[in-house]
Amino acid sequence: ATAPEAQKKQKAESETETLARMLVQGVVRVLQNRVKADKGPLPINELEGAFQSLWKVPFNLQQAGETDAVTFLRKWQSKVELIQDGDTLCVQLAKKVPDKAKAADASATAKAGSAAQTTAGVPGTAKLAMPAAVPVAEGITGTPPPTATKTGPAVAVANSPNIPTRSGAPTRPPASIEDFLWNIHSVMEAY
Repeated sequence: ATAPEAQKKQKAESETETLARMLVQGVVRVLQNRVKADKGPLPINELEGAFQSLWKVPFNLQQAGETDAVTFLRKWQSKVELIQDGDTLCVQLAKKVPDKAKAADASATAKAGSAAQTTAGVPGTAKLAMPAAVPVAEGITGTPPPTATKTGPAVAVANSPNIPTRSGAPTRPPASIEDFLWNIHSVMEAY
C-alpha cells in the first residue's frame, strides 16, 4: 500500500472508532434516561427503537464497523453490561467505576501509603524521596533545605525529610482523602 492509501485507511479506522464511541455514548444516554424513569434494563430487541426515539437517527452499527449489537456492546463493558432477564437479553449501565479523579486520588493515596512504610535500619520513620541524595544517617538519604547553615548530627537529623511516626504505623494507604491530606500536611509541617 502506498502512503496516501495507508493514510486513508488510518483515517477510516479513526472515523470508525469515533463513530463507535459516539454510538455507545448514545446508548448510555438512552440507558440513563431509563434509569431516571425507573424503567430498568432495556431488552436488546428494543434498543434500536429506543435509540431512534431519543436521538432521531438510526442505530447504525455498520457505520461503527459492526454487524451485531450484542458483539458491539460487549466491547464496551466499562459503559454498558449485558444481562439475561429470563430468556431475554438486556442491556443496562455498567456498575459504577471510580472516575479518573478518584482513580488518581487512589493512586496518590497508595503511593503515600507505601512511602509510610518503615525504612531499613530506622524503624518508625517514613522515607521521603528527594531529587538530590545527601547522606543524613545510616540507611537514610535526603536533601537538607538550602537555608540550613549549621552542621552536626543534631542539625542533620532536624533537617532530615524523614518524619518520625508512631511505633507500628500502618502500612496500608489512608482510608479517606482527608487522612491522606492530613498526612501530607504533617510531613510538610515537620520538614
